[in-house]
Amino acid sequence: MSARERFFKKVQQNTEIIPPGKKTAEAEIRAFCQRMDDLAQQITEWFAHSGIEVVLATKHIHDLSTIGFSLSSGICRYNITTIRLQNGERSVSIIPEQLCRDGEVGYVKMCVEACGICQVFYLSMAPEKGWFIRREHQDTKENILMTENLFFQAVDRLA
Repeated sequence: MSARERFFKKVQQNTEIIPPGKKTAEAEIRAFCQRMDDLAQQITEWFAHSGIEVVLATKHIHDLSTIGFSLSSGICRYNITTIRLQNGERSVSIIPEQLCRDGEVGYVKMCVEACGICQVFYLSMAPEKGWFIRREHQDTKENILMTENLFFQAVDRLA
């Protein structure tokens, strides 16, 4: 057997180790990145022609939360979209922090800054699609599904 054949046989064996339904860190990271891209697109559409500047950037994450997430995971490094809304001196920053935290998957910090006051919200990925949102001092049990209406209530100070 050639080295190439051994290599691909090993790849196949390692793929089979992960039981069906078991999520890998890599798959969850891809989902997290895709959800952030989708959120960025949605927010860009919401604020189109509004006078609010939408700035998309990329953050490089060294994610320690992925250690032990699945059989093949260690420290994961990945690039992910960040979002900043700017209205004069007022701003909203939506910054992914890590994949897993306190039982939440896709942990994102949203800071609404206006008149020297910073109001913090946390977003996390909802099971099928979309995001959960909660205020800074609320427990994760108080997460609610973020709707367009709830998002605009949260960023009201941006106006």
